[in-house]
Amino acid sequence: MAKIIFFQPHPDDLELNCAYLLNYLSLKSKKSHDIRIASITKGEFGLPGFEYDKYKGDYLAQIRVKELENAAAIHGIPANKIDWFGYVDGFVEFEKRFIDHIFTYLQKHRPDIIIAPEALYTWYYHKDHVNTGRAIYYVISSNLLDYIPKLYFYSSLSPNYYFPIDQNSISLTERLIKCHKTQIWLLKSMKRINKPIWMISGFHTQGYKYAEPYRRVYFEKSLKREDRPNWIIRGLVRLIASHAQLFDAQYPEEVLKELEKA
Repeated sequence: MAKIIFFQPHPDDLELNCAYLLNYLSLKSKKSHDIRIASITKGEFGLPGFEYDKYKGDYLAQIRVKELENAAAIHGIPANKIDWFGYVDGFVEFEKRFIDHIFTYLQKHRPDIIIAPEALYTWYYHKDHVNTGRAIYYVISSNLLDYIPKLYFYSSLSPNYYFPIDQNSISLTERLIKCHKTQIWLLKSMKRINKPIWMISGFHTQGYKYAEPYRRVYFEKSLKREDRPNWIIRGLVRLIASHAQLFDAQYPEEVLKELEKA
């Protein structure tokens, strides 16, 4: 039995990045797996515009917790297999406290496989995503753990592994999106971006129109050079990183004032 942890910075991040892999491993694989979902935040600021300020914060967090539990149930994953790290949406920093938290969590559960947001070569440069991936990568690459789990990054511009999507199960995406009623505005827009990515990835599989792309991270020195993307990808990453503010959440006015004071 493999122990597998799917990391997501916010409660809806798995739905368009690795839902089919998650669904396969939890329900369709011939082997049994111990699967956990680790959510770094509860997505408490995940609504567009200041007109929704009265809903942001703890109230929205409670709703999004339930939305994730409903979505996870589609995969057969119970609520007690979802771990909440308790960080605030938009404020996940690459710092010692967070790294120590990730280390303690991984040391406790000792996963064989980790699925997480891309740390280095991502097209979705949200601060919470990048710093989650960075912390996980740092813990493993610095040999803080006494073993090396397999690490796969999603939302990567430099994928090297493709999980085929069965055409008969393509409706899974819509079922999951419907669970996240507060995020339908975002998920439907993101689906328009992801679908072409799935189609391009499908060319790397045999007999499948769509596939989910991942980057398998290799920690062996002999493979690190091969894992480095070309100059085009590296340049694109720098361009996206320079516009990282476009991926920020929209905070209520009182939160912004507190940030200015800090």
